[in-house]
Amino acid sequence: MDKVKITGVIVIIAGVILAGFILGDFLPTVGDATSSANSYLSPYYIEHALHDTEAPNLVTAVLADYRGFDTLFETCVMFLAGVTALMVLLSKRKIVKGQRNPSDTNGISFSGTVLDTAFRVLIPVILIYAFYVLAHGEISLGGGFQAGALLAIAYMIDRLIPSFQNRLGFFTEETAAMTAGVGVFIYIFTGILPMFNGGNFLEYGKLPFEFAVEAAVMLHPVGIFLIELGVTVCVMATIINILEVVLERTKFDD
Repeated sequence: MDKVKITGVIVIIAGVILAGFILGDFLPTVGDATSSANSYLSPYYIEHALHDTEAPNLVTAVLADYRGFDTLFETCVMFLAGVTALMVLLSKRKIVKGQRNPSDTNGISFSGTVLDTAFRVLIPVILIYAFYVLAHGEISLGGGFQAGALLAIAYMIDRLIPSFQNRLGFFTEETAAMTAGVGVFIYIFTGILPMFNGGNFLEYGKLPFEFAVEAAVMLHPVGIFLIELGVTVCVMATIINILEVVLERTKFDD
């Protein structure tokens, strides 16, 4: 009961604060042409993004270059979400009874010739498309979040179809959480590298890879790809982590 009261108080306080912001006119009006975003930020991004970042995809240019710090924090939030799920759910781990053999399809409704055949063809296509989305994130639609979600989907299909015998199932709850941490590390390390070359954090033009490119501006796509790789690893591993934690607490004899 105490938890319910505390939750109610938090909801009321949050509602009062939100109402204060709305009624007090602290937030900019939607579509206001004189707001900071519409008056100079958006026009600058549109006019200078390609020149500054060498990324034809404007969305990627903003998220991975101009707003690199924001994307880093979003990646950290993904990682913390997976760690929180691991801590909360595994702390209340249930005793698993009647756990099925992944190769045993008897009595399993989520299986069959049609599904097995379709997903055996679909999984390689998803994997190929995921790597394509990752590699082309700065020049077309795509990026780390989308690629990570696609890789996780391929894993989930392989994990949930019993007859596949979990061929991609080399993850446990703990290893998935650690892998997500590796993704965050790749992002942060990419940001730190320019600092060893006289640059600022996430200043891709100062990456110590001049030997591999002709001009410093061409280092921007390299930096964008590296942080997109970190995001991909983190998103993929976080989704897998949550899936594995949930499956760990599932009774298959229900």
